This record gives sequence, structure tokens and C-alpha cells, in this order.
Amino acid sequence: MNICLETSSYLPFIWCTPYSQSLISLIKSYHSEAKFYIQKDCIKEALSYVHYPNNWFRHPSVRLRKISKIINEKSLERLSFPSTAFQIILGGKMWAQGPYLNFVRHTTFLYSDLVDRIDFTDKRKGMLKLANLIDERYNQLRERIENDLDSDKFEIDLDLILPYWGNYYLYTDALFKFEVIAWDVEEKFEKGKASNRDVFHYESMLKSKIKFDKMLVANTRFSLYIKKQLGSLPIEIVCAQSRQTEIFE
Repeated sequence: MNICLETSSYLPFIWCTPYSQSLISLIKSYHSEAKFYIQKDCIKEALSYVHYPNNWFRHPSVRLRKISKIINEKSLERLSFPSTAFQIILGGKMWAQGPYLNFVRHTTFLYSDLVDRIDFTDKRKGMLKLANLIDERYNQLRERIENDLDSDKFEIDLDLILPYWGNYYLYTDALFKFEVIAWDVEEKFEKGKASNRDVFHYESMLKSKIKFDKMLVANTRFSLYIKKQLGSLPIEIVCAQSRQTEIFE
């Protein structure tokens, strides 16, 4: 059996989302009889989530370093930690619009667990230490996805999954490693809506010489949109379930 992963089913193995547990369970159920593949454009799309300008508006380590440098002792005394650390991580543009607010939510998820490692007894040093940890996380994550993109075959180690939305979404005890084969197409995706990119990934799978049996996604609207655009689903789309539904509804 050949199973094709997609951007939405690759990223939840890198960082924990409400879909991660369902995806892990699906991989485990198919593992003994399946080979897992991913188109390189899906990894390129994933890489875009960790490629952003290292400036005040986008990168929290820049804000932490700047504030730790310019703030005077009297003002520093008024800051309480770790709450101020989260304010700085979330801070950026004033009167931010939806896309930007979604971006800072993403970076806050990405770095919030690092605050747990900081001793803020010396507040200035604490901010600098957190800035260093954020840069380290950013660089390691970007390098990891870039290495996957540059490889024809790579391993996903679920023990390396980042907390992101929260590891409380995972109930599995035994995490594992599995192999993914990367494949590419000559046609390149031009800029456009994410939903158009979904169609590109699905159509690329249809055109591939690899005989795929299923596509595994973590996007409940994926199948509906593909069917609407193409009229049918020649290859089955299996959508992972969100743990939010199981826990909260």
C-alpha cells in the first residue's frame, strides 16, 4: 500500500496539534503494510511557516533583546515574569489585522514552552536567555524541514514532536519513528490560495507514476474542496480526526 502525506499531515508530526494523535494512530495502523510518501512542494509549504523576517514585528527574540537592552532599572522593577515574557512574544504590530494576529499566535505556540526553562530572578538576563532559546528553536526547526526537503528519503521521529498547541492532545505512550519517501514533479505551484495548493498536491498525486492507494490529510475541508474542483476522488482521501472534538464536545 502506498500512502501520500500532505502538508496538513506532515506538520502535525513536527509540532503537536489536535490532529497529531489521530495521525499517529493512522500511521501506526498502516505501518506494517504501507510505504509513506510526500511531494516536495508540501515540504516547501511547511517550510514557509518558519521562514519569516527577523525583525521587531515578526521575530520575538528581536523584541526580547531590544527591550532587555533599553529598559531602565526602575521600569524593569515594574515588570512581572513570566507573564511579561508572553506579552513580548505576542507583541508586535499595533492595531494588527487578522493575518498578523494569526501569525503571532503561531509563533507564541511555537515558543511558549521555552519560557518554562527560564529563571527570571535576573529579569534582563532571563529575557536574553529566552531570546537565545527562541533563536535556537527557530534555526533547528528550519534546518530540520530543509533537510527533509533536500532528501529523497527521511525519517520522522515522533519523540521530537514540539509541544506547539499542547502535548495534552497526545494520549499515546509509545512514540516511534517511520520513514517517508519524498518525490517531486516538474510542474511548480504558482502563488495562490492554500486551497488551490491542495488541488495541486492532489492532482500531482494522480499524475504520479507511483500507484497511490490513499492520501492522508488533517483538514476536514480538504475532500470537499477537491471533489468540488475535480468532480470526483479517484484516490481515497483519509482525514484525521481532531482531538478537540473528542475532549471538548
